[in-house]
Amino acid sequence: MKIFAHRGFSHRYPEATRLAYEKAIEAGVNGFECDVRLTKDKEIVCFHDRTLRRITGKKKALSRTTFKELQAAASAITLNELLDLALTNKIDLLIETKHPVLSGAAIEKAVVRLLNSRGQEISEANIEVRLMSFSYWAVLRMKKSAYPVMKVVKYPLGFFIRPTKDLAIDIQLIRKHPGVLKRIAPNRAYLWTVNDKVDLKWLRNRAVFGVITDRPKRAVRILLSSRNG
Repeated sequence: MKIFAHRGFSHRYPEATRLAYEKAIEAGVNGFECDVRLTKDKEIVCFHDRTLRRITGKKKALSRTTFKELQAAASAITLNELLDLALTNKIDLLIETKHPVLSGAAIEKAVVRLLNSRGQEISEANIEVRLMSFSYWAVLRMKKSAYPVMKVVKYPLGFFIRPTKDLAIDIQLIRKHPGVLKRIAPNRAYLWTVNDKVDLKWLRNRAVFGVITDRPKRAVRILLSSRNG
């Protein structure tokens, strides 16, 4: 089972910042998870929300904010910078494109273009870069790329109407419907956001490929202890 840091070590450090991802490496994760959006000047940034309000207190939309402004307000990191960190440390990467956005498919095009430009480096580092989204249409667009893609699922209907065999699934949904894991196998299931000790222990012997967590240090301790003991 692989452990992915959800926006970095976001339980303890500012989410989606270089510090949070560096601390996730120290915690012993196998991979990073990030959400990506486009700034006003078309920079691909790791940022979850549509606006800056929750992170900075400002009501301004991210799409109307330049990268320089965002970096000053929230210590933002670009996807390219995060990819550098992943390549250097041999860390897998899950990239989620956010929707709905006024720019439509621009974020998927920009992400795939960036990955293609660094394809040889990704191959030589032997890391897996995987794309995902809640958006059905975004997933279909990304399936045309050279990178593995999966649908993010929060509600039961998503198990039955999905354009990918692999899924990123809300842990609460799996808790309510644990039998779904058998229906997905042998395809991959990535569960998010798994922070609770009870949930982590419950997953020890489940057919789950990856766990996405805000608390990577806890996840490594609990899941690796089951592997070793």
